[in-house]
Amino acid sequence: MFNYICEECGKGKVKEKVFYDYQTKIKGYPFVVDKAVIGVCDQCQAKHFNANETKRWEEVYNKYLESEDILLSADEIKAIRKSLDLSMENFAFLIGCTRQSIHNWEKKGRKIPQSRMADLLIKLVRSSSEVGKMDVTNFLIEEAKKLGLNVEAKEEDHVLQANNLIQLTVKRVPENYFEESKQNAELAAASGERKEITIAETKDQGLIGIIRYDYETAGLFLEIKIDKMRLKEVDVEFTTNDDKSHSMKNVEIKDNRVFLLPETEYTENSVKEIFLKLKP
Repeated sequence: MFNYICEECGKGKVKEKVFYDYQTKIKGYPFVVDKAVIGVCDQCQAKHFNANETKRWEEVYNKYLESEDILLSADEIKAIRKSLDLSMENFAFLIGCTRQSIHNWEKKGRKIPQSRMADLLIKLVRSSSEVGKMDVTNFLIEEAKKLGLNVEAKEEDHVLQANNLIQLTVKRVPENYFEESKQNAELAAASGERKEITIAETKDQGLIGIIRYDYETAGLFLEIKIDKMRLKEVDVEFTTNDDKSHSMKNVEIKDNRVFLLPETEYTENSVKEIFLKLKP
């Protein structure tokens, strides 16, 4: 495999050496090869790599990704495509590749799986079809963690999606949620001692509000409790438990209130998810 004159120094001879637990990078990602065969110059100690050996590392790396459920398997890709009722050709059009690529990725016993970029795109297609609108940045950060990578983004990047869209998750909490510690609030809820309220919050708690229904005016609104972004005017879109979408444009925020719907029968318990679009 080696046993030739070193191209680096032109003096020494490159000899084969085995490195155990060799730390390297495959396609830019850190990886440890259990047993790596590398050529080392006996004079300048320069390392030389054989193409067949590095190809073997890549195959080991790909098997590792699949075994750890980091890369989608052939069956999973096929299932995603079938769930969308798309042919290989149309699925290829959707994600920007060739039909042959889809065929190769879905093939049982494949030797070369999809690239990480293609894998992430297919996962995004699957997630968006299953849950609807989503925080793409946070999704990619969580996927990076599976490879042991800690990717940090600015606080706004966790909150804002494309087109300055803020996603709010809706949940029920004890009515004294903002006055008590989270632990005490959870204990109170478990014991049945407190009533509950409906709140909407971003994942990093940059924005938290209480969803309220005014029975006198039949208006549904979001009362903001924490607002690190200092919102003044937004477009509002939200879905209700009956899977209907509702929207209002150019909603001015007054007295920390964002009106969702006027004169409606939908109450705070009807709201499923909220999206606020920042105004430029």
